[in-house]
Amino acid sequence: MAIDNLNDLLLNLYGMSNASMEELGRDLYSRVYLNQGHFGLHKTHDGELLIYFQSQFEHAFFTTSDRRYFKEGKDILRPPSIARIHWIGEVVAGNVRGSACYAVPSTIHPDRPPKRLYAVYKTPFVVWLEPRFDGDGWKFSSAYPVSIEDIRKYTRNCKVVWKWKEKNPVIDGLTGQSLVQAE
Repeated sequence: MAIDNLNDLLLNLYGMSNASMEELGRDLYSRVYLNQGHFGLHKTHDGELLIYFQSQFEHAFFTTSDRRYFKEGKDILRPPSIARIHWIGEVVAGNVRGSACYAVPSTIHPDRPPKRLYAVYKTPFVVWLEPRFDGDGWKFSSAYPVSIEDIRKYTRNCKVVWKWKEKNPVIDGLTGQSLVQAE
């Protein structure tokens, strides 16, 4: 299934209080991604294991009020991330036209395995996955809307893992049958 317009999956949060948005976000995150109770097992675009943890909600859907001193402490809900909660699974599954996946090495710990960054350019959005310590797949880290410039900055000098490609079918002139299957 190919998704052309992610905006069709946006949640309408108009008029909702932050508390209501947070409650909705937690409920949807649990129902959509946590299929095993406090965690969820899913697959990436290339069939690798992806685990979502309930405890990751704060990191993924909140931001800090003071980046200078509390880079890791997240205390402000990010409504744009809640509105895009359904985008995460579709992007990571490789269902979004124009998306790509990159291996992003750590600038702080070059000896660690690279993270994965899924990026959508048409509607600028990223999903970050971290490698699991046991080496078996990935864990969901965060997802948020960004600028194209930020995507370029994140992916500069990174290895492309995968890019959405769509083959145009070649039609046999005699039979009218497709000779190439679309991806």
